[in-house]
Amino acid sequence: MKPTVALSVRRVAVVVGLVLALFAGQALAAMSAPTGGVASTGRVIGQTGFAYLGGLRTFAAAVLWVRLEPLFHVYYEGRQIKDLKEFLPTMRLVQTLDPKFEAAYYNAAWIVARRGRMAEAFDIAKDGIANNPDSGILRANYVQLLLMDDKVGNLKEARGHAVFGVGPKARWANADDQYEGYATFRVVFELSGDQVAVDGINAILKQLQAQGAQPGQDSDGPVSPGGN
Repeated sequence: MKPTVALSVRRVAVVVGLVLALFAGQALAAMSAPTGGVASTGRVIGQTGFAYLGGLRTFAAAVLWVRLEPLFHVYYEGRQIKDLKEFLPTMRLVQTLDPKFEAAYYNAAWIVARRGRMAEAFDIAKDGIANNPDSGILRANYVQLLLMDDKVGNLKEARGHAVFGVGPKARWANADDQYEGYATFRVVFELSGDQVAVDGINAILKQLQAQGAQPGQDSDGPVSPGGN
C-alpha cells in the first residue's frame, strides 16, 4: 500500500477511536450518577447515550469499510490476496465495531488462509458465524476454508453448513452473494455424490443468473465450483 493511502486509513481509525471514546465516557459518566431529581435525568441521558453509541459504532465501521473497500479491490486486481496483510488491522477494527459486518470476516479469513495461517482463518470464520448465525455467505466462507484445508476429512462438517446454507433460514445480502454461496455448496454435494442436491442447486443458479446475478469469483479466492 502506498504510504499516503496507509496514512489515510490510520487517520480515519484514530478519529473513529476518539469519537467512540468521547461518547463512551459521556455515557458512563451519566449512568454513574445517583437516582432521583436531575440525576435521574442524567441516567436516562446516559442510557440513551449508550444506545447512540451502538449506532455510532455501526456507523464508524461503515465509514472505515467505505474507505477501505475501494482500495482493497483496486489492489486486489494486481496482487494476490495473500499479499494484502496491511488491510487486516482495519478489517479487525470493523469486526470489533460492528460484529454484523459480514464482509470484514469473509475477506480477512481469506487473506489469512492464503498466508498459510489456517487456524487463525478458521477462528475468524467461526467468529463471523457466531455473530451472524443466519448468514449464508459466511457459511459459504467457512465451507471454502474447510475444503481448502482437507476436502475429504472436513467433508462431513462442510456438508452440515452447506445444508443450512441452501435451506430457508439462510440469509443473503444480494443475489450475487447467493450465487457464489450456492456454487460453493454445490462442490460439497458433488464430493458427497448427492446428484439430487447438485441438480437442485444448478436450477437455482440458473434462476439467479436470469434475475441478473453477476458473481465475481477471483482465481486466487475460494474453491472453484464445478460446472453447470
